[in-house]
Amino acid sequence: MGRPPADPRTVAICLLIRAIFRLSYRSVYSLLASSREYRQICGIKHLPAYNTVQEHVKDVSEGYLNELVKQTSTAIMRVQRRALCSSACDGTGIATRKYERWFNVRNSRRSRKKRFVKLHAHVTTDREMPFFLSAIVTKGYKNESPRLKCLMRQKSRQIALENVTLDKAFLSRRNAQLIADYGANPVIQLKSNTASAHSKGHPAWNRMIHEAWENKEAYEERYNRRAVIEGVFSAFKHRFGREVASKIRHNQNVEVLCRVAAWNILALAYHSHP
Repeated sequence: MGRPPADPRTVAICLLIRAIFRLSYRSVYSLLASSREYRQICGIKHLPAYNTVQEHVKDVSEGYLNELVKQTSTAIMRVQRRALCSSACDGTGIATRKYERWFNVRNSRRSRKKRFVKLHAHVTTDREMPFFLSAIVTKGYKNESPRLKCLMRQKSRQIALENVTLDKAFLSRRNAQLIADYGANPVIQLKSNTASAHSKGHPAWNRMIHEAWENKEAYEERYNRRAVIEGVFSAFKHRFGREVASKIRHNQNVEVLCRVAAWNILALAYHSHP
C-alpha cells in the first residue's frame, strides 16, 4: 500500500541536476516534470516528488558519489588520451550558514570553524578546466595532512600521476613516501628550517630534498603549479555557492560531493567538445 519507494539512482540524478543549475528541490521537480524528453535523457522513469527527494538524501551514500567522481575523472583522462597528469591536494571550507567566509576564519580558533564543513580535494593542475581526482568532506577544523592517504587511495588506479604538489602543511617523510609509492614525484614546499635530508626509512624524502636544494628553480617551477587548486576552489564556490543549504551533517557532505561530481561532469563535457 502507498507510494512505491524512490529509486536511489533517480534521487542521485535529481541531486546532481540541483547542484549543476543551483536549483531548489521544488524547481528541480518542476524542470523534470515539464519535459518528458528531458526525463528520458536523464533515464528517469518515475519522477519522485520534491519532498521525497529531499527526504531520501540521507539514503545516498558518500561512497557512491566518490565512485562517481572516480569514474568521471577516468572518462576525462580517456577523452584527453593522455597517460600522466600532474595534481595538487589542499582543503577549503564550505559554510553551513549564510554570509560566512572561510577566508575570515581559516586561521582562527576551532570554535569558529565549526560553522563550516571542509572539502579536502585532489585536483589536476591542467591549464584548461582542471578536474577532481578524489574528494573527502570532513568537519571544518580537520587538518589536510592526515587526509592525504585517503585522497590518494580514492583516486582511480587507471590514472597515473606525474607530480603531486603540496604546501608546507603536508611536509613530512611519510607523505613524501606515500606519494612516491603511488608512482608520482612529491613536490612539497619546504619550511625555512628544513635542514635534514636523512630519509629515516623513507627514501623519497631524501630524493625530494636533494632535488629541491640542487635544482631550486626547476623545483619551484613545478611547485608553482599548485596555485591551480586555489583557482579551482575559487571557481568552485563561485559556480556552486559558498554555503550549503542542508542542516543535517550527512546531507551537507552529500551536497558538497554532488557539487564535486557536477564539476567533473561539466569538465567531461568541456573536454569532449574541443
